[in-house]
Amino acid sequence: MDGKIIKGFCISMVLLQFVFFGLAQYSKDHNLWFIPANLLLLLFVFCGGVGAIIGCGLCIKRAFNKTPFGGEGIVIFLTCLLSVLGVQLLYGWQFIDLSAGNDYSTDVINPPQFNKSKNDRLHSQQMPPLWHFMDIPHKVRQAETESFILLMSGLDSKILIKQAINKLGWVFLRRSDDSSTDKVFNETYQVKGGITGIIRRTDVAVRIISANAGVSIIDVRGSSPNSRRDFGFNELVIKELFKELRELETL
Repeated sequence: MDGKIIKGFCISMVLLQFVFFGLAQYSKDHNLWFIPANLLLLLFVFCGGVGAIIGCGLCIKRAFNKTPFGGEGIVIFLTCLLSVLGVQLLYGWQFIDLSAGNDYSTDVINPPQFNKSKNDRLHSQQMPPLWHFMDIPHKVRQAETESFILLMSGLDSKILIKQAINKLGWVFLRRSDDSSTDKVFNETYQVKGGITGIIRRTDVAVRIISANAGVSIIDVRGSSPNSRRDFGFNELVIKELFKELRELETL
């Protein structure tokens, strides 16, 4: 009886994962604000993994007792475990951040600015009372990743950053009004960026500040316009860009 309950639970978790994965993909274009699809998807993946571990333990126990369990149970448990592994490989459970916020920057005192404010970029401002805990705080949070320093001029840094953006497959949107002077190079670029293997995209602002020809400071801000929480996604996007810059810098 215990085996049937565990198998039924795992089957339910798999089915719910498919449902909420579809809702999460659909909401990227249609903004389903009334339901936190990404949060529920992660919850069902996690619960499915817990059920699969219990089921695998039961299979091992029955194997020692020489009691048949059924091959379909093994398939179901492996499917749940593969979902957990998939999240780890593509995203990383250790990077998931459940704090209320989706706007992160390497510089929170003077973060790179978007062409539009967050309110202007959001398609909906209201949240149903049931999901008020998913509301977005109107502030920029400090990313764990620090500002990146390039030992080159602002112009050379600009070339390197554009190479990194192209190599990552990100979409360059616009350059902000040029506030550079004869002594200071200061430009900000807005792009749509993401992580390899994940369809989701986020708004990224990359700023270059250089007061001399030998050093440039790169600040990056990531903000998800269509999500109440980013689950650590923008932090990963910032790391992805800096990782690419390090590789290009050493060439």
